[in-house]
Amino acid sequence: MATAEKERAVSLLEERLRRSKALVFSDFHGLTASEMVELRRELRQHGLEYRVVKNSVARLAAELVGIKDTDSYFRGPTGLCISYDDPALAFKVSHTLTKKFERYKIKGGVLEGVVVSAAEAEQLANLPSRHELLAMLVNTLHAPIQQLASVLNAVIRNFVSVVDEVRKKREGEPPPPTSS
Repeated sequence: MATAEKERAVSLLEERLRRSKALVFSDFHGLTASEMVELRRELRQHGLEYRVVKNSVARLAAELVGIKDTDSYFRGPTGLCISYDDPALAFKVSHTLTKKFERYKIKGGVLEGVVVSAAEAEQLANLPSRHELLAMLVNTLHAPIQQLASVLNAVIRNFVSVVDEVRKKREGEPPPPTSS
């Protein structure tokens, strides 16, 4: 690769790495062309970008961005799954794709500037997504309000029952049988 071409490739990758929230380093050795097309399509459907990179270019771009200790990930064929929005999504989708494509392997990753191993990447893949966490938060905040409304509703319901019983007693109706 010519020096000017290499510098351009490094600068383009550096810009992508700066914008990213998460990266997943993967080994795709042995995937067929049609499997690669399908892999990229699935990643794109989730808003993720997949780049096959030269290890020397990726190493230089990572150093420029300040990502350290990535040399072990840049051996053999290397693909980068890049997430610009939801950091956990890159790990989740990549983990799912390892089950679908036997030869697609996760080498490790970077989560908001912190390098993670393949085992840590798998743990991140099992965490709830941002959307799921927000739903859990809303449910947690909603529960006490719902319980308060239920208690207040019960007080009103009981008050109406007592007033109805008093009315029946004054009119001379027999009280309803109680179940014991």
